[in-house]
Amino acid sequence: MPQASHVLAEDPIVDIAVLGAEVDELEEYIVAGEVYRTLRVAMSGGAQMVQMSGGDLLTRLFRLRGECERLPTAQCSQVKDLAARAESTAYSLRTRFHDLLQREMRTRIDSLNWFFDDVMGDPKRARAEYPYEIRNRQRIDAIVVELGDDLSPALKAEVHRVDDRIRLIVRPADFVWDESLATLFPRGRFWYLYVAP
Repeated sequence: MPQASHVLAEDPIVDIAVLGAEVDELEEYIVAGEVYRTLRVAMSGGAQMVQMSGGDLLTRLFRLRGECERLPTAQCSQVKDLAARAESTAYSLRTRFHDLLQREMRTRIDSLNWFFDDVMGDPKRARAEYPYEIRNRQRIDAIVVELGDDLSPALKAEVHRVDDRIRLIVRPADFVWDESLATLFPRGRFWYLYVAP
């Protein structure tokens, strides 16, 4: 059954341009301490407005690193350079960055809970919106990996509660995003991308 909404794979050129803008802005983003920031990214077809967050940057890095072997050598080198710059900046401001990521995690958990509350009793709407809304859970995963031992026990418990809510409304399904992304998001770790309401 076709999905009413889905998440498409970004063209690597676009993804790299956005990542470059996020990395250029990363230090100022962390110091300002705002969970979300709007960036204007120059593209070949004109400027594009992009919402930046730490979780988005981590996801973009994860995705591009996973695609690196399929990219031309120059693009793969660019990804590696941007990743090194991002890691250096995040490390130099580690405490602030991790505090910001924990705040972002809370907003994403809240967003998922609001989604579940809103679609309760409306399975058609839940099916249509799930692929888009579950991006929050994937961003949470990226943040959990970055935080490691710095993840607060309270947030860890909240993630488990969200996962329990997901499991209550879903059944097994094909990969819910653009199929070209499936190899980057294996079923074991990203189980919530292989289920649907």
